[in-house]
Amino acid sequence: MAKNDFKILDSEVTCQGTTIRKKVGRPSQMRKLFCTALVLMAWTSLSLGLPSSSQAQLKKIIVQSAWVISGVNSGFFVAQAKGFYAAKGLDVTINRGFGSGDTAKVVASGKAHFGEINIPTAIITRGKGAPIVILGVIVGKAPESILSFAEKGIRKPKDVEGKSFAEASGAAIMVTWPAFANLVGIDIKKVTHIPVEAAAKPAAFFSGRVDWVPGFRPGFDEPVILQARKVGKKLVFLRWEDYGWKVYGSGLATHRDLLKRDPKLVADFVTATFDGYTYALEHPDEAQKILLKENPELPRETLHLSLLFSLDSLLTKEAKSHGVGYMNPDRMAFQIDLMSKLLKFTPPKDIYTNRFIQKKPFTVSPTLKEEWAKLP
Repeated sequence: MAKNDFKILDSEVTCQGTTIRKKVGRPSQMRKLFCTALVLMAWTSLSLGLPSSSQAQLKKIIVQSAWVISGVNSGFFVAQAKGFYAAKGLDVTINRGFGSGDTAKVVASGKAHFGEINIPTAIITRGKGAPIVILGVIVGKAPESILSFAEKGIRKPKDVEGKSFAEASGAAIMVTWPAFANLVGIDIKKVTHIPVEAAAKPAAFFSGRVDWVPGFRPGFDEPVILQARKVGKKLVFLRWEDYGWKVYGSGLATHRDLLKRDPKLVADFVTATFDGYTYALEHPDEAQKILLKENPELPRETLHLSLLFSLDSLLTKEAKSHGVGYMNPDRMAFQIDLMSKLLKFTPPKDIYTNRFIQKKPFTVSPTLKEEWAKLP
């Protein structure tokens, strides 16, 4: 032990920065031995790379997104970067997904604690027996659309009959597409589905291999819009919400057993996550920087547009009145009834809960509002 590692004060013994209170007087041999033991314990801990007590107490959590990382996942990364998860004692790993249907299976199997899942997909999956519960809405507006080039002549949903579209077989929209088609009177037998990998979908669209593709906002639309601008192509979006599809986009879900077993952990994760989304609403530029720092491979222009779409869909009327993430009971009831009737399954009970959503004040910058006004 170095000479300055141990010193005696009138009322305490200090050893390697650790102070041991004592009665005034000369140090006993026992105190010297005790100090030496502390030093050896600290050295052993450091040399072996053992975690500190605060690190050891962090609970390891896995959350999986619905698809590749984008602006819609800003809340997770902001909560991680700003220490919101750590403040709740959580060590969170954020994994990319491979479609909402797949993420629902991952959460239902217990391989991930939480998942970002398309809410209609979650309802259908739960209707088939999967033990998942929706904890909050992230995309508060129906994200789907029928996306085509103006020259294809698709001006209403039924115009897709006799035409072809490209989509990944495991995508969330392949679960909800039959329900939407039934709702608006499309005969899906007259529509040709061309299965493609997610990465190949834009190429199939721009090459003219298919007549249309399912749009999805935020997610798929951003790079398509940017590419269409470069090549001078006019896009036509038929937003599903405009045709009676009053549903949400993605939400946050967990396993029913985890909710029952550890409601505090669920509450902590939900609170920290939506605090992250709220922070992103107030500080969109910083949120984008955080996303880029953690995911440097993301194209800046695409991410910026994705973040704008995401934050716009997050700011619902209910978010202002009840808190970011709050699910409107009437809209949820509509979705549950619609999905169960169209796909013929018993409406699931206790499919969602708003119990962990907290109303907190937040503000949106005028600059963000201006950018929203320019969105296509």
